[in-house]
Amino acid sequence: MDIEHLDSEAVRHRLGEFEVVYAEAFPRYDLGDYRARMRRLLARPGFEAVTVRHDGALRGFVYGAPLSAGSFWWDGLAPAPTPGFTAETGRRTFAVIDLAVRPSHRGRGLAHRLLDELLAGRQEERATLATAPDEREIQAMYRRWGWRHAGRTPGGEGETEPWFDLYVIALRGPEASSSR
Repeated sequence: MDIEHLDSEAVRHRLGEFEVVYAEAFPRYDLGDYRARMRRLLARPGFEAVTVRHDGALRGFVYGAPLSAGSFWWDGLAPAPTPGFTAETGRRTFAVIDLAVRPSHRGRGLAHRLLDELLAGRQEERATLATAPDEREIQAMYRRWGWRHAGRTPGGEGETEPWFDLYVIALRGPEASSSR
């Protein structure tokens, strides 16, 4: 298995390949929404992706970008967080947007390896990700990996879900997980 770190330009050139894996990993989601979301995401500063290939074929990926100051990520978070929890500077929190592994390659530790690779070199103090509330197995997996549930937020217009459960993990400092 070959692991590779990519910036937004490299992903832009390989977007068709990403779309194939995304469609396999998330069959209930609309590919048009994915394309629109990716156009916005690839323009964000600090975007980074990590891919895994086997025999030259893309088997999985993970990517994200830092939350900007004034981000809407935490809007409507319930239960209400402690003061300062949602304050973003553009360098405080890295948002993991998609983690996808082809169904034929699941159960081999690739998702954990991809996520560890993506977060290992990040300078932000924490990372966050969102899951659909009905994805109980996925949420249990994240909790096993050290992520903690931060609450639920409403999905916005054009989002894949009406609600999202948000998770966070410390990347630096005394709360940083040893599981990464």
